[in-house]
Order: sequence, then C-alpha cells, then structure tokens
Amino acid sequence: MTESVVAQGGLGELRAAVLGEVLVDGDAGYADAGRVVMAQGRPRVIVRCTGAGDVVAALKYAETNDLPIAVRSGGHHAAGFGTNDGGVVIDVRPMDEVRLLPDDVVRIGTGGTWGGVAERLGKAGLAISSGDTASVGVGGLMAGGGIGWMVRKHGLAIDNVVAAEVVTADGSVRRVDAASEPELFWGVRGAAGSLGVVTSYDITATPQPTVHFGALLYPWTQAAQVLQGWAEYMTTAPEDLTASLQLAPTMMADRQVPVAIMVCVAGEPAARDAILEPLRNLGSLLTDKVAEVPYADVFTAMEMPADWRPRIRNGFFGSVPAELGERLLEARGRIPGMAIEIRALGGAFAAMPADATAFAHRDARFLVNSVVVGSPEQQGSQPEELDALWKTLEPQGAYVNFLSNPTDADLDLCYPQDHRARLAALKQAVDPGHVFRSELSVPPRPEWTGGRRHLMRWAMRSRR
Repeated sequence: MTESVVAQGGLGELRAAVLGEVLVDGDAGYADAGRVVMAQGRPRVIVRCTGAGDVVAALKYAETNDLPIAVRSGGHHAAGFGTNDGGVVIDVRPMDEVRLLPDDVVRIGTGGTWGGVAERLGKAGLAISSGDTASVGVGGLMAGGGIGWMVRKHGLAIDNVVAAEVVTADGSVRRVDAASEPELFWGVRGAAGSLGVVTSYDITATPQPTVHFGALLYPWTQAAQVLQGWAEYMTTAPEDLTASLQLAPTMMADRQVPVAIMVCVAGEPAARDAILEPLRNLGSLLTDKVAEVPYADVFTAMEMPADWRPRIRNGFFGSVPAELGERLLEARGRIPGMAIEIRALGGAFAAMPADATAFAHRDARFLVNSVVVGSPEQQGSQPEELDALWKTLEPQGAYVNFLSNPTDADLDLCYPQDHRARLAALKQAVDPGHVFRSELSVPPRPEWTGGRRHLMRWAMRSRR
C-alpha cells in the first residue's frame, strides 16, 4: 500500500500526534517491526510508542480506520499475537525503562526484555522471578503470569506487581493498584492482553545477587526412573528450589539425548548443596553443571530458523503419577520432533489465593509443556499427533503464554468458570467493543454480535 493511500486514513495526523516512529510498508525498520518470532505480519501501520500518549494516538487511528490491533513487545508468543495483516501494531519496545523506586520497587517499561532487566537489576543486587529467555518481552510475559526461575520462592512475576499503568480501549490512561481501580488491577495480573495496553509495571524486586543454577544430566535409558524420582521430590522440596525436567526431541543424538534436570536454588548459599543432594541421586548422574552464578546468567538466548513454526501445547497437573509419565515417554518415542518440559510449581506460587489474580491455577503442582519443533514440512503429521496426545492427558488447566494454536477449549482451560465470568464483567466495563481481542481473550458480557467499527466508535466516544 502506498503512502498516499494510507494518508487518506489520517497517517499525517498520526505522525504529528506521536513522539515515536510511524512505519508503513517500504519504511526502514518496517519488516523487522512486523516480524515476530513465530510469524511474519504485514500491518498497515506500525506505531513504535515511546509512552502512553503514543498508545492513545494509535488506538484513535485504529478506531478511525476500523482496523484490528496487535500489541507487540518481545514478540515471543507462539500464536503470533504481536503482529497482524492489514491492521495496526502497537509496538511498545521503545518503552524499556528500568527505574529503582523506594523499598526495592522497580518501575519497568513493558518494552524491555527480561535479560536486559535482569542485567540492570543485578548491578543493584536485585532480581525478579521472571521467565527464562533473555529476549522475551516484559509486556508479553507479564500479560499471562510469568513462571520464572524462582517461582517456588517468590511466586509468579505478576504476584510481585504493586501497580501498573494501563491504556484502555477508550483512550484513558489509568494508574491501577490495589486501592485505585482494584478490579482492573486484578485483571491485568493474568489477563492483561485482553484489557488494554500496559505501558509499565511497578514490581517488588528481591535481594538476590546470585543463585545456584545449572543442569544435572542422566542417561536417556533412565528417563522413567529419573522422572518419577524428580516429581516425588519436588512435591516436598524446599521452596528455595525451582526445577524443571527436560526431554529433548528423540530425533537428536540418535535418540540418546540425556535427561536434563534444570535447577535454580535461591535462599541461603550455605544450604543450596544440601537441597540439591536428592536430585543428584536419582540415577547414574552423568554430568553436574550446577554452579553459583549471577541471577542474570540464568536467562538463555533463543535462536530458531526463520521457517520453523513450533506447535506448542501445555497443561497444569496436580501431580505426575506414573501413568502420566509413561504416556509422555511413550509419545516422545513416536513423535520424534517433540520436546517435553515439566516445571515444578508449589511453594510461593501456591500460597497466593486462587481468586487473588486473573491467573487461576494455584493448586497446580506441575506444568507440562510440549513442543513439536521444525518447519511445517519437517513436522509432517506430528502436530496432529501432539493434539491427539493432549486429548488423552486431561489437564486441569492451561497456561495462556504457551499455546501456539489456541482454541475455545483452550480459553476455557486458561480461565475456569469463576475467573471467566469475572473477566467478562471487567471486559464489559473497560473494553465493551472487544478492541483487544484474540483467541485467548475473554469476550465481554453480554456477548456482542455487532461489527468492529461500531464497537470501536462506541468505546472511543465514551471518553469524549
């Protein structure tokens, strides 16, 4: 689309209204800003926002031109929610502030990445339990919860949020916390993506300059034994220990990839080795790569061929009985491109009341995540085999951040009935036009059947 055509929709006014960049096809940086990890989009307009005012202008432009919206930070969501075709992308990456406030509270812009945040906080001896990949965006991870390397010690990333700045569909810039707009504050902690554009979070950090972090490797032939021993220990392990069990695809290393137990031990340094001792005796330990490192070093890089489209499904479970372990291992043997990760929960994660945040699944003790890697051509029928596997597993819930091809059934798993009803009422109050919509957004109630243009105009008029 040429600029002269786009200008008819107010591109000049948009550029005059924002402090950041406005990109259209042909501009330098357009292709990169329209590309996310799992998808290449062709938006009509990309607004690289430097603050809440730019977000308001982008929303107004979308409303005027009846265009769908995508919000992009790190761009890692497997469903490609950070881009679109023919719509407006609100790119918050320029908003990457990390500012220390009193009482170890940190104000973090949602355009930052967790590797960068951890590095900057590490200089002050502070840390936030927040994911595991350096390039993941603050906004995307926080929108769904944030299961980090200290989740059993300090809970989800959202559990440590004390305030947030949110731009809602009507263009209002709202500062929300437990005292001011408590219902919206409840909602943005677990369902932020369907309620507005969060521009910053105030998060309580913890003094944690170093952790014990690394991998314990066991022979692939002992996978069942190690899995069961690990799961049993993690049901009673001290909350200073967060751990996951990882099984790489069998297509690697002639099907003989070792079983990896990844560990992160916070708390008192003197007690860390004793906490790990049971995990070092689950079988014939091949390699012990656990060492004391700065917390920022736990974040890994993620590089992936451009044509890969991983198929990702996950589920929460109260336990990992032998039958579940057997099903996972059997499926891994016949789906050669499938990787499995099981994350242990509990501890501080479970201490938060189930109705305290829009994230609901506090009684889960394990999260099973599965990924079929490769390009669509390489995967063949494996994505369908993965979906068939999950129909037999019957999880008690799902994590909104780890779904590549979400369905209505997945939405039900992410937000159980009570949470969904409360979110629907909140959505009706702050986004009745369903401006912020995706397959994992709870719609407003009552259900609206009108067109997007009417709805967006209704939402914008409410602030005039």
